[in-house]
Amino acid sequence: MEIAQRKSNALALVARAMVSTADFEQALGTLIETVGRLLDVESGGFLLYDPDYDELVLQRPAFGLWDAKIISEYHVPISAGGNAVRVFLSQRPYMTNDAPHDSRLIQRFVKMFGGRSILSIPLAVEDRPIGVFHAVNKRSGDFTQADLDLLLEVAPLIAAGVQSARMFNELREQRRQFERAVFLQAELSRAVLDAPGMASLAERLADLIARPVMVLDTALRPLASARWPNDRMPRQSWLRSTRHSGQGGRGALTMSEATAPGGAEDEPPVLTLIAVGTHFGGYLAVLSAGAPLDVLDTRAIEHAAGIFALEMLREQSAYEVESRLKGDVLQDLSTGSYRDEEEATTLVRRLGYTVSGPYRVARVDTSHPSGDSAPGQARWQEEIQGPRSRLYGAFTELCGELLGVGAIAPWRSGFLLLLPASTAESDVELAGQLFSRLREAGQRIRPGLRLHVSLGSAVDSAGALSQSLEEAERALAVGRTLDITDRPLVFEHLGVYRVLLGPNSSRDRQEFVEEALGAVIRYDLQHGTDLLETLRAWVTADYNVNEAAQGMFMHTNTLRYRLKRLRALLGGDPCRGDLRFQVELALKLFDLPRLAGGPVPPPREES
Repeated sequence: MEIAQRKSNALALVARAMVSTADFEQALGTLIETVGRLLDVESGGFLLYDPDYDELVLQRPAFGLWDAKIISEYHVPISAGGNAVRVFLSQRPYMTNDAPHDSRLIQRFVKMFGGRSILSIPLAVEDRPIGVFHAVNKRSGDFTQADLDLLLEVAPLIAAGVQSARMFNELREQRRQFERAVFLQAELSRAVLDAPGMASLAERLADLIARPVMVLDTALRPLASARWPNDRMPRQSWLRSTRHSGQGGRGALTMSEATAPGGAEDEPPVLTLIAVGTHFGGYLAVLSAGAPLDVLDTRAIEHAAGIFALEMLREQSAYEVESRLKGDVLQDLSTGSYRDEEEATTLVRRLGYTVSGPYRVARVDTSHPSGDSAPGQARWQEEIQGPRSRLYGAFTELCGELLGVGAIAPWRSGFLLLLPASTAESDVELAGQLFSRLREAGQRIRPGLRLHVSLGSAVDSAGALSQSLEEAERALAVGRTLDITDRPLVFEHLGVYRVLLGPNSSRDRQEFVEEALGAVIRYDLQHGTDLLETLRAWVTADYNVNEAAQGMFMHTNTLRYRLKRLRALLGGDPCRGDLRFQVELALKLFDLPRLAGGPVPPPREES
């Protein structure tokens, strides 16, 4: 009768404890206190099974302690064995009144909580094991079979109470996560609307989670960052040392003792995949900043990664549309497929260029650093021209900042720029400034990037842009051939290389002759002189004044006077350096039509 009454009272006490609070930790504390009164024990603790890590995890409070750091050390893998694991797997209780000398117990934990006598029972809900309960240190002597029977009697009710409290806690946690996710998505969506781009999103996320953030592409190259320390640059070991996070769930990666040359990293980052469907954009990296990420933070980062993926897709789609539209316009301008000057001007304005001529076309060509394998066109557009590398956006911003106006569009293996033209000297100076800024931006975005920049000649009308574009392409070909990457190459400065490295067309030859000898030919026409023949005779005589004078039947002083005039017209001494080669080649090319029996083209009039 007394035993039955004791069991009845125990069931009533446990039942009241179950409904006393909905808070998970308080519910466990109340159940421990109730069992303590029933069995006259000092303390107790619940170990619940975690299927993600296949281990028994001690819950707070336990054994009279609320210290999360101490309790967090009590994790018992199922593979490790020990008393708790045996009780859990066998679903059979265990009782000992000599814990310090019991070989079945893990003595590290016995010492940690000062165990003398321990009564362990399995907990199950509908025949599904959920954990183990330990009653520790009976005050009034040893544990008895009656104590064990009583605890087993109330064990199903205790297990139901624990499960109910845990389910309620999970629902509350899910609600917190949902509210946090909704808030985060709303804030990041607002950031996208206010200031689109990876940089603004990274800044806002760093503010929301109070931790450093970095956005990386698929090759671990930084795209944007906020609060990120300068000495923590990405490395491949971040990927090799990662494992799927149990907290983070699918798609989250967390570092597990990542090491680098020189020792272990102080703050291993959390990496989360940036992906939508089959589109993989890169990684979202977050540093813990001295405070481990909790479940809410991890879930928030996962939701943020989705926002970043959508922003990448939006940028890519916008880029592809803009690239296609501008490409069509450039194709029309380069081929001259328009009816009149007004239509050509309209095409220029469709490129975003609102200033009337004169114009210059600039070609910007980018190539991979030495040692990289040659990428296919799809990879090229994605990594170099695409928005993730930000070259296109950075170059566009630079044009607006440096030039006040400038149209830029993807073109072949790089970009094409439409620039305002002025005097040749100022255009060259401006091109140098532009080249320096473009190279600086390119190195910042893609270290080791090689840059070639070339400019066509200035043209007055939009209808003549095809000529400037053709000249910029020819100058670019020379720059590539000679590997000129330290300065922009201007078409007017190509000199003899227009002929040596060009397509060797009659137009190229004529323009080179005009550039080299045009001033002399025009002087002869205007003054009725024969300085060109004097120059030819002097060159034929191997620059010997006496021999040339004899061949022309003139006094040497007369020849010297003419040579003085020639030097002024040619801008230097034609028997020295590059000018000598340029003059001799121009004379040969000037004579080609005569040798072929055709008319010699007249020189251009000075503008």
